[in-house]
Amino acid sequence: MTILFFTGFGFTQVTTPKKEDVPKYLAMLKNQSNAKDRALGAEMLGKRGQIQVKDVKNAIEPLLAAMKNDSVADVRRAAATALGTIGTQPKTVVPALMEALKDKALPVNMAAINALAAFGPEAREAVPALREFAKTKKDKQIMRAVNLAVKQINGKVK
Repeated sequence: MTILFFTGFGFTQVTTPKKEDVPKYLAMLKNQSNAKDRALGAEMLGKRGQIQVKDVKNAIEPLLAAMKNDSVADVRRAAATALGTIGTQPKTVVPALMEALKDKALPVNMAAINALAAFGPEAREAVPALREFAKTKKDKQIMRAVNLAVKQINGKVK
């Protein structure tokens, strides 16, 4: 199967990530000097986790580290998106995503909002932080994203 994903430069065609490719994507995320490759590693781990969570159980900590510490916003965004797509370990991941709302880069903030929404009711503790974030930004796009996320977290939207 082939997946198309938007890289910011256009759509890129990628085959469905396989279980045996997880170590390669982890190495890309952790070791590549090229930020585009680190972001691709995070994205592919998220896609594999969407297919089979247990295949990427060792990726959660590296994704959290990339989301918190990578110097490039696109890598932090990709890591936040992957964590939401994988949707496991909410007691660890949800607080980290709440911290990502404080990131200086709007794409990272938006990825964190969407990732929190993906956790649904398991992210209830994030609702006050989401509302506070929306108040500080006063942007219609952010307000819509936060409102939708809060609805998903509260189980009012699937």
